[in-house]
Parts: sequence; C-alpha cells; structure tokens
Amino acid sequence: MSVRYEMRDDVAVLTLDRPDRFNAVTQELCDGLIDGLRRAGDEARAAVVTGAGKAFCSGADLSDLMGEYETGGPDLARVIHDRFNPMVEALLAAPVPTVAAVNGAAAGAGMGLALACDLRVMADSAFFLSAFIGLALIPDTGTTWLLPHHIGLSRAIELTFSNRRMPAEEAERLGLTVAVTPVGEVVDRAVEVASKLADGPTAAYAATRRLLVAAAASDVAAAVEAERVAQGELGTSPAHLEGMRAFLEKRTADFRGV
Repeated sequence: MSVRYEMRDDVAVLTLDRPDRFNAVTQELCDGLIDGLRRAGDEARAAVVTGAGKAFCSGADLSDLMGEYETGGPDLARVIHDRFNPMVEALLAAPVPTVAAVNGAAAGAGMGLALACDLRVMADSAFFLSAFIGLALIPDTGTTWLLPHHIGLSRAIELTFSNRRMPAEEAERLGLTVAVTPVGEVVDRAVEVASKLADGPTAAYAATRRLLVAAAASDVAAAVEAERVAQGELGTSPAHLEGMRAFLEKRTADFRGV
C-alpha cells in the first residue's frame, strides 16, 4: 500500500509512502488514506497524517495520464472525482481529530490535504505552494473553499495568483499551523498535539468540525438550527455526562473511559 499505518498509543499515524515520487497522489494512495482514516476511527482517538521522505505531498501524480495529453488532454474532472474529492471528504468527516505533520513541500493537492486536516504542525523547512496557476489550472482538493476560510480572500488570491511558496514562518503568522519545529521533530510534535486531543471527547470534536464547516457556508438561521440539533444529540451522550460530573466535582474529565 502507498500509506503506512501505525499506532502510537491512542494516535494513528498515517504516512503517505511514495517518497521517490514526493508522495504524489495515485488512486492507490487515495484509497490507502481513506482506509487508514476509517481504521483510525475504529482503533484510535486521533490521527496524524504525514509524508515519507522530503515532501508531505507534491499533489497529483499524472504520470498515468501523460498519454492523454497527446489526444486532447486528460479528463481531470474524473481524476478529481475519483482521487481528490474522496480524500477531502474523508478528512472532513473523520470520526477523530486529525493533525497534518507537514514535513516538507505541500504543493497542489498536497496543500489541500493539509488544509483539510483539523490542525497542522510544520517543519521549519516546509512550505505551501498552490502550483495550479503555473499549469493554467484552478486550485482543487477543496483549496478554493479551505484556503480563503483559513487566511481570508485577499491573501488566498495573492498566494494562488503569484504561485509563490508560503514558508512555515508565514504560515504560523497567519494561523495556518499551530507549531513550527525542526524537520526531524515534526511527527513527534504532531503526535504530541494529537495526544492531547485524544484525551477529549471525539464525538464532540467531529460534530464541532462538521458544524463549523457548515456554518461557514450557510446563513445564521441554518447555523443555529444545526447547532440546536447537534447539541440535543450530544447533550445525552456519555461523554457529556462525564464532562458535567467532572465540572461539578472540580476534576479533570475522563473521556477515555466513556
């Protein structure tokens, strides 16, 4: 498989494992990431996504489509449908919180994958690069929605139009990453961040993510109604009852036990 899966205590570490191709996305890698996230939902309380070798993910691997450029160009809409959208959807619907350990270049679709994770930790040598405009394409893999919601419309336009690299220092300043570390420490730091999340209520994390994403794309009335429904569901959950008991007893909640 193109994605390695390992457990570190309660954290699943999913490593995109095509270092010779800078972890470029193939159908196999897409399927491996989705399967890994599904497995993490059964076995873990948080997940880290990272890349093997020098890159996090360099985007699409179009090597199997090169022949189609000689006959009018490949069907990129099909490639997005089959490979990229399913990964973004899996990350945004992950039953556990996700942390991207951006160990190197996150370019093209790779940037979209990092942005689709809940949090990001970056190596000091890592960078984001839209890359699409240089190929006369538009950003995909959720980037047209995720990037402006993370950093604002004007900055998103500048970054994509200029086709420049965003270094880790700038990403930290803009709030895109929660930490910048030496490259050799990036996975450990991401696992540390994920481990803290693993102590929390996973169902509430997933519901919060879903509602925040939905609210960003809806009006206030729809957002408050969605909040009402979700809060009603979580209000009788074992995790919430444990949280209230801990609050009243002035102790730390034990969400792992529920």
